[in-house]
Parts: sequence; C-alpha cells; structure tokens
Amino acid sequence: MREKIEKIITEVLEKIGLDTSSVNIVVEIPKDSSNGDYSSNIAMRLASVLKKKPLDIANEIVANIDSEGFSQVEVVAPGFINFYLSPTYLLKNVQRIVKDPAGYFKFDLNKGQKLVVEYTDANPFKVLHIGHLYSNAVGEAFSRLQEVLGGTVKRANYQGDVGLHVAKTLWGLEKKLSAEGKSFADIEKLSLLERVKYLGDAYVEGAEVYDYSDDKEAKKEMDEINYYIFYMITPVLEKRDFKRFEEVGMKEKYSKGRLWCLDFFETIYERLGTKFDYYFFESEVGEVGLKLVLDNVGKVFKEDGGAIIYEGDEKKNLHTRVFVNKYGLPTYEAKELGLAVKKKEVVGYDHSVIITANEQSGYFKVVMDALGKLDSESAKGTQHFSHGMVKLPNAQKMSSRRGGVISAEWLLDEVKVKVIEKMKEVDNVSSEETEKIAEKIAVGAIRYAFLKVAVGNDIVFDFEKATSFEGDSGPYIQYTYSRALALVSEFGNDSVGNLCIGRCLENPFVLNLIRSVSKYKEVLLDSALAYSPSILCQYLFDLSQIFNSFYQNVRLSEMSEDERIPIILIIKALTNVLQDGLYKLGIEVVERM
Repeated sequence: MREKIEKIITEVLEKIGLDTSSVNIVVEIPKDSSNGDYSSNIAMRLASVLKKKPLDIANEIVANIDSEGFSQVEVVAPGFINFYLSPTYLLKNVQRIVKDPAGYFKFDLNKGQKLVVEYTDANPFKVLHIGHLYSNAVGEAFSRLQEVLGGTVKRANYQGDVGLHVAKTLWGLEKKLSAEGKSFADIEKLSLLERVKYLGDAYVEGAEVYDYSDDKEAKKEMDEINYYIFYMITPVLEKRDFKRFEEVGMKEKYSKGRLWCLDFFETIYERLGTKFDYYFFESEVGEVGLKLVLDNVGKVFKEDGGAIIYEGDEKKNLHTRVFVNKYGLPTYEAKELGLAVKKKEVVGYDHSVIITANEQSGYFKVVMDALGKLDSESAKGTQHFSHGMVKLPNAQKMSSRRGGVISAEWLLDEVKVKVIEKMKEVDNVSSEETEKIAEKIAVGAIRYAFLKVAVGNDIVFDFEKATSFEGDSGPYIQYTYSRALALVSEFGNDSVGNLCIGRCLENPFVLNLIRSVSKYKEVLLDSALAYSPSILCQYLFDLSQIFNSFYQNVRLSEMSEDERIPIILIIKALTNVLQDGLYKLGIEVVERM
C-alpha cells in the first residue's frame, strides 16, 4: 500500500506538470493512528520548489487523487496528507492474512541471493555467557527477518577452539587436578554440566595467573601450551620439545575438553531453538589466515620486532594491530582473515553479516580494512553489526576472565523459576505442563528484553519487567496471543456469513484493531530492511495493547453470530500476526498461560 500511495502521488504530481525524476516521495505510518494509516509530507518538501504554500499544494494533490481503496484522504496543516484505508480494503487484507499467512508475510526482494549470518560465537574452554545469549538473540532475529526478504539464509557459528584462553584452561586444569589429588579420569566420570563447569573453573584459575600476577614462569608455560596446541593442528610451525605436555596427556585432555564444551553448547542452542548450518573453528581457519598474512608481508603487512602487523591509518581512525605474534602464531585478526576466505569457499555467499559485541568494533574495522586490500569483493560483501553489553541492575559489565561471568544457562534457569512462580499465581496447571510452558515463556522473556532495545545499545536486564505478564514484555505478548486464541476457540466457526462491513467497523475498538493488524506486513519489511528487531518488538507490543483494549470493551457474547463473524476473522488474523511476529524474534507462542 505504501508503494501504491507513492505511485499515486507521483502520478498526480506529473499530472499537474511537475518533473518527479528528482523528487523523493516519503510515505510513513503515523505513530498516532488518528493521523491515518499512512501520511506524507510531500507538500511541505515541494513548497520551496513550487513557490507555493504547503497547504495549497497538499489540497491540489488531494483533489486529483482517486479515492479507491481509501475511506478518506485529508489535508492537515501545515501540509500533511493523511490516508485512511477503506473498510473493504482492510477486510480483504485480513482475509489474506487468515487464508495464507506464510505467503502474505513474504517478499522476493532478495530472491536468488544467499546470506550467511554469523552469531553467538561461543568459545570452547570458556563459559557460554549472557553476552553470547544476546548475540544469539540478535543473530537469530536477523536470520529470520532476512528470510522474509526471499533470499536463502545460512546460520554460522565461529568458535575459538585454539588460542591463549585454551592454554589458560589446560594450565589451570593441571593445577586443579594436582591440588585436589584427582586424575583426569575422575573428571570424565562427572555429568556433562559438571565437566564443563570444572573446565570453566580451570580457565578462571589460569586467567587469574596469566592476566593479574607477576608469575613469569607460569605465563611462559601457558604460552608454550598455546604453541603446542596450535602446532598439533598446524604442523607448519617449527617443532619444539613437547615431551612434558605429551607425558600428561594434554592432547587427549584438549580433544575431550573441546568436545564436552561443544556438546554442552548444543544443549543451550536447543533450548533457544537455534540450529546452525555451519560451524567454523579457529583451528580450521588459523593456518589459512597465517598463510595469507605471510604471503602478503611487504605488500599489506610489515614486520615489527619479530611480529607481523597491519599499520594503522589515523585518517580512517584505524589503529595498528598484530596479525602474527612474536611466537609465529596467528592472532585473532589473522584468523578472522582466514575465516573470511573459508566462509566464502564453503558457503559461497553473496552477503555476509557478522554480529559481535561493540567492544570489538575497532578490531573489526582494522580486519575489514586489511581484507579490503586482500579481497575487496569479500570485504564489500561483509557487514559487521556490534551489539551492546548485557548487565543486571546495579551490576558491573560482565567478564569471563575473573569468574564474575553470568552464564547463559544460569539466566535461562533463573528466569524460568520466576515464570513458574508467576504462573502459579494466575493458573492451576499440572507441573509437567507448567515446566514446558515456563521454558517457552522464559526464552521469550529473555529474547524480547534483549531485542526491544535497538541493537548497539547496552541492555540492563530487569527480571521483574522481563517476566511481567503486563507491560512491554515477551510474556505479555505471548499472553495476548493465548487470550485471542481462546476467543477464536469459543466463538469462531468456518462460516463465511455476512461480513457486515459497515456495522462491525463502526465500533472504534474493532476499527483500531483491524487497522493495526493490517500494518504488520509494512512493519515486517521495515524491520527486515533496517536489521532492526526493535521495530517489530514495538509494533507487537502496540498491537497487543490495542487488542487488550478491544478485549476489555467489546463483548462478543452479546452479539449475533453474523456480527461476530468479521470480528473473529480479524482476531484470527491477529493470532497469525502475533505468531509470525514472535517467530521472527525467535519466540514461540503459548496456547495456554
């Protein structure tokens, strides 16, 4: 409809003799529905060009508009043109939403294009924390919204299974086992969760020593372990004396520890409803990145004190970064280059989206600048989105380095407990059913709390607000869906009947509801094109408020069946919109709450 209105305005302007080739016609959905379903300020934009008053221009445009599809087209000072859709058009929209929601909520703008979205990026031997949970929420929403545009979307997860963090964990593991008088076989007997937790504690122990102590011997040892692990995977490095590492079975501990972490991560991804198409690992791309850097020393990179660097550029606001360290090992930066090459080779994408925390923005600028000189096509096709940090009220920024990390599993479980407590207050359901429903609501509460804030801003996660069944929250929208579904179940039937367009839409609450439902497709497109889940969140919240106002003020039980038929049709459309919109955010609907 927005395109149709833009075309109508263009044709009218040409009819009155204006060259529209350089005119940018903007049609928007007003925040206040009393200002119409659509609005344009084109008259005010043309005032200086036509040397006329905006009000006069607006009136001239409206006088030449065919009102088909509109119940009213009005001019409002100082020159806005507001368009109100006709009841017939609105009901036809609703019928399409009910009949074929999958087809109706789809576009073909990116048909034939392949997009790869990389997100979550949890590292084995470290905790999968709520920062990863946030990245997962953003990445999954991006993926589902991009699928709306008609292209093929592939989900990728890049995980750091080599590097200094692994060395810190393996060093800490040896110290813990020795101090506790345990063997690695003892750890293998533990549950998967306990094994992963043990490795997490070992990481904290190693990180404390490496990052915050003066123990040079211990740091040297961890550097050697780092070299050994990378050598096992990339034997192009110079061989050293690894006897002491082989004697303690470090290769086996690394391999099993890596597998434990990856298996545990899958349990979290399953809870979140995320399925990745590709898993990339630093161990796979490190050698590719190393070779790429070494082959371009003197061209793109330069040697500096035994290391290989990419020199910064103050004009581009880029700082100098090390790509191969003094030990001959590729850094994160070099591995990122290897990942770009590997991703292109394996996926064969047209466009690549990468999602990380905003503290990596500076790092990514440098990597992308270097990639542009090595493979300009890949660099142009790559888009980096940085998200903010997640904090709890009155809590400091999380860090996995000092043990103060908040795990994704902990947050999921804590929110679930709070949801169960609230459910017991409002409903009497079996414990088994409560458990299943609470899991969906908990995931929805977390995802919505993350996504309603514009990507890039920090998140303060408030347990009470996030789990509230009232207000701007995921559970509130899920509850709205279940409430609407109950009405359809109670009053709905398959009869077409008399749609009584005039009478049913005379009710302002019904009219407001159908107008809001009809806006979904436009909002969905805006959200997808702008990579902005928060746009969709705001719409779903507003729609839920409008429905609940309708629910409080319209009594279906007091109407005849013919009067109810079009209203139930609108409510069916509403349930389809809420279900689809929540799905795009990675949230499941709940039929009974």
